[in-house]
Amino acid sequence: MPAKQRRDLIRERLSDISADAMLVTKLVNVRYLTGFSGSAGIMLVGVEDVFFTDSRYEEQSAREVPDCRRIIPSSAQDKVLPAEVSAQQITKLAIEATHVTLALAKRWREEMPSVSLVETSDVVEELRKVKDAAEISSLRAAAAIGDRGLAELLGRLKEGMTEVEVAAELEDTMRRAGSDGLSFPTIVAFGENAAEPHHSPNARRLKRGDFIKLDFGATSGGYHSDMTRTVAFGEPDPELAKIYEIVRSSQQAGVEAVASGATGAQVDGASRTIVEQAGYTYGHGTGHGCGLEVHEAPTANKTSEDVLKPGMTVTVEPGIYLPGLGGVRIEDLVVVTDGGCEVLTRSPKELVLV
Repeated sequence: MPAKQRRDLIRERLSDISADAMLVTKLVNVRYLTGFSGSAGIMLVGVEDVFFTDSRYEEQSAREVPDCRRIIPSSAQDKVLPAEVSAQQITKLAIEATHVTLALAKRWREEMPSVSLVETSDVVEELRKVKDAAEISSLRAAAAIGDRGLAELLGRLKEGMTEVEVAAELEDTMRRAGSDGLSFPTIVAFGENAAEPHHSPNARRLKRGDFIKLDFGATSGGYHSDMTRTVAFGEPDPELAKIYEIVRSSQQAGVEAVASGATGAQVDGASRTIVEQAGYTYGHGTGHGCGLEVHEAPTANKTSEDVLKPGMTVTVEPGIYLPGLGGVRIEDLVVVTDGGCEVLTRSPKELVLV
């Protein structure tokens, strides 16, 4: 969907939120509405669309934001927004209340005393829930980079490597495979450390019999993938092998529950029931959306009322964690279709022994 069409959809919502215009300041939302990938920019969606940035991004914004007026102030930067709001005769300006600081809102009220700031939340995020074909293509590419990174990493694992070294190997491989960056700090957990759902890699060294939990993601065109695989470095502990199969069954049930019309709670329940019937549990949700942010709507947890629609993307990631012994999590990124879902992460989910 062209950026201008997305802005038009925001414009159509202005009357619903009792505003004349909307000021978008959250960078991922600015990118969604403009295509701008820099680190400084805001978007005014009103009678006329205006993009504000600074001189560092003059050339980049000309290339990435060709379809609306750009303002790049040379001086008195604080005055350009009030001047534009006044020129467009805006009296009710919607702002992203969950992103704008109290200090910034206070300054705007002082600079624009005749303008009412209308606090909103999730206006742009609601549009971002359903991905178009180009967005899904970027997500598919990011997932493929992650698959390639894992496949190459498994051939490089050696006894004595540290978690930090393995994380660096995986990240380097994804970069060389074309990743724009990392979706999030890579999780690598050996042995007993895998019992921590979000373990930070440390100097713990790999030894035979360890389970290795790997949670990682690549980015392509600004879109994030997210995948977790757990592999065995040598013959695993029988208890870990047992919970691996429980998690694999749970994860598959969750994937099969993803379909247009299903709720996030139903997907969570499909996975969680299998784990709980086996006598275990996990404290985190079963999934979350992925896109321009690695964690975004919709959610898949016990209380989620999000209704899945074609084009939405969501992870499915149940786990079992046994303190002192280890843990297992398996995660796929899937896109909702009319008939179910397409799994974007293709790495094997049968237990891999390295």
